[in-house]
Amino acid sequence: MQPNKLNHNSKPPEGVGGIKSPCGGFRGLISIINYSNTIPFLYGLQSNAELVQQSEFFYHYPAQSVEMLCNNQVDIGIVPVAAIPLIPQGRIISKFCIGARTHVDSVCLCSNVDLPNIQRITLDYQSQTSNMLTKVLCKNVWRINPQFEEGTQGYETANDGTAKVIIGDRALQHKSSFAYSWDLAQEWYKAFGKPFVFACWVANKDIPQDYLQLFEQALSYGVAHIDDAIAYNNTPKTFDIYSYLHNAVSYEFDEEKQEALRFFYQLAEKM
Repeated sequence: MQPNKLNHNSKPPEGVGGIKSPCGGFRGLISIINYSNTIPFLYGLQSNAELVQQSEFFYHYPAQSVEMLCNNQVDIGIVPVAAIPLIPQGRIISKFCIGARTHVDSVCLCSNVDLPNIQRITLDYQSQTSNMLTKVLCKNVWRINPQFEEGTQGYETANDGTAKVIIGDRALQHKSSFAYSWDLAQEWYKAFGKPFVFACWVANKDIPQDYLQLFEQALSYGVAHIDDAIAYNNTPKTFDIYSYLHNAVSYEFDEEKQEALRFFYQLAEKM
């Protein structure tokens, strides 16, 4: 069955998470990050006819997904790991994630001056994890103490003299316009020898086991068929999407990544 393409601006009404389907079973409301790194997940989810019948999909950037879960407007979302403790009853429900082994390409600190000369950093309004990772690296690795500012829409191209944290497709599109850019996953790996986890699938309530099994099967199918997912997505990119999804993004939330996530939380707590 071909997946259905959905409105990327879809937003559920408030307080409708965990509704019942017409057949009396659980109907899951799922928030999906609207970045290229979720193309395999989306393909897998929308290719599973049984799951599609029991679900509704909505598209957000990471911080919006957190908000939807906190407000019980969705049941499941892929959210920045730094925000998971903020979600009431939040729990990781999948063995899949958005992560990186040694580099990721799409989460960067971009600047027109070298690291020792950076005095101000504009943070990305779309994701808490990348911002916290930047702060961890500034303190523990780069040994710099810049001022941090909150970015707003369009900050990526503002000529304001600040270094900028940029994530997702926007990083892949804009980083070449800066004199310097640092891949945050690569900087983390060079410093600590560990992979990094940017986002996990999280639920804000108990999800029926049969639904979770369908959900996990769908994610597994998508990750196993990345080329098919790219072909289905059929959206022109300004970067090599095949290399990005096969060689940069790492989807398995394995024991090594779980340990790395615990280590990141330890460092973040000291900030």
